Amino acid sequence: MWPKSFAAFFFGIILSISLMLNLNHFLPLAVDVRLLVGLVSGFCLWVAVMIYCYSRNSAKAAVWGCSKTLLASGAVNVYFFVAG
Repeated sequence: MWPKSFAAFFFGIILSISLMLNLNHFLPLAVDVRLLVGLVSGFCLWVAVMIYCYSRNSAKAAVWGCSKTLLASGAVNVYFFVAG
């Protein structure tokens, strides 16, 4: 249970930050509204990733699934960083 908890905690934080960075590039809103949307959505994503990690049979399966999503989101973040 502890390995799944550590995977859920760390991947939840990293994925929610990465996905919210991607989302902020697409929102045509004021900065304060984007921060509020990012905060609320980021927390919801963190909870969703934690539920996903706990639903897997092992911590290895949870880390593998989260790593694929993080790799895709990280590639989009790198694109936005280089292009912008």
